[in-house]
Amino acid sequence: MKRVFSMRTITVATILLTAGLTTTASGQSTRWLSGAQFEARLKAPITSTWKQPLRDVIRSLRNNFGICIFTDRRIDPEQSIELQVEALSLEQTLRRLALMAKADLSFIRNVIYLGPQETTNLLATVAEIQAQDLQTARTTIEPALFRPTAISWNRPAKPGTILANDADRLKLTYFNPKEIPFDLWDSGELAALPFTYRTTILLAGFGKTFQFIDNSTLRVIDFPQQATFQTTINRKVSPPNLARVRKQFPTLQININADKLTVQGRWEEVSQLKRLLNTGTVTTTKPATPGSQVYTLTVENQPVQAIIQAIAQQEKLEINATEQAQQLWSKRISIEVKQLSLNELLSTVAGQAMLTFNVADDILTIDAADK
Repeated sequence: MKRVFSMRTITVATILLTAGLTTTASGQSTRWLSGAQFEARLKAPITSTWKQPLRDVIRSLRNNFGICIFTDRRIDPEQSIELQVEALSLEQTLRRLALMAKADLSFIRNVIYLGPQETTNLLATVAEIQAQDLQTARTTIEPALFRPTAISWNRPAKPGTILANDADRLKLTYFNPKEIPFDLWDSGELAALPFTYRTTILLAGFGKTFQFIDNSTLRVIDFPQQATFQTTINRKVSPPNLARVRKQFPTLQININADKLTVQGRWEEVSQLKRLLNTGTVTTTKPATPGSQVYTLTVENQPVQAIIQAIAQQEKLEINATEQAQQLWSKRISIEVKQLSLNELLSTVAGQAMLTFNVADDILTIDAADK
């Protein structure tokens, strides 16, 4: 593999967007949206209120909007979620949900992965590298490996069995299947994806991924700590425009090679650059480079305590809050920020709640502004 791996409650919900869902002939699988329909659904505004476990919130979103959401096994599905949105896009709603669940999102084609940030930051990149390597490294490629296929399983399911059965359908085997830890999963399914994407998603929650060691054998390996996607874009760009592109995508390595651009970086930024060059528009997301993290966040009427705790969890900071500060914990605030540094984000949150903050030695100290 070519890697630069350098209290359950009744739902109170009014959803103002209905999804036309169908089932397969077997009556088991939802017809998940994909392509342009998937993109449009993510932008559609919704109004809803949830007060229930995360598992049920995810189920509600999947069933009502036809989107496939896969939850990493390390995210507690029974944690209580209290979330209210009004005329907020589905994608923003999902990002707010992830923040409350102390998780983040990764978009793997038409599957939304909810998991720990250290995994979601790299997951799409790893998935695209796997697909790229399959095309370039194998001398004989079975077309079925590239055919998007939906899979499902019933509870209790052993992930090792799910993976082995999926591989067996394609006449593939695992060299070291015992590297897949034992676990039992609830019923679930994945929207139609090619084999490498499915396998990347299913293994990620164990901190694992895979590589081909020959045309029919897979080896389970550790999930990388770093991953860089490399590609060539057939587009001639003038020096002034190249400077603008580099400024807009500071985490990408972009070089000119004749009438082509060679690009290295996270898949999310690479795909955004391709969209910019093709259409002239792009939606930016936070880069994942340690030390240069920026945040885009929309929160409406949420307790400041939940927001600060989620930020601290993501940045691996210990919270030290004074008694005066804790008296303001329940204050609800609304913010909408884009591309802010950690200090800027904390300043915005603390300012609205009349709090002060200081970060030193991995400790986030919170105090009341007026004592």
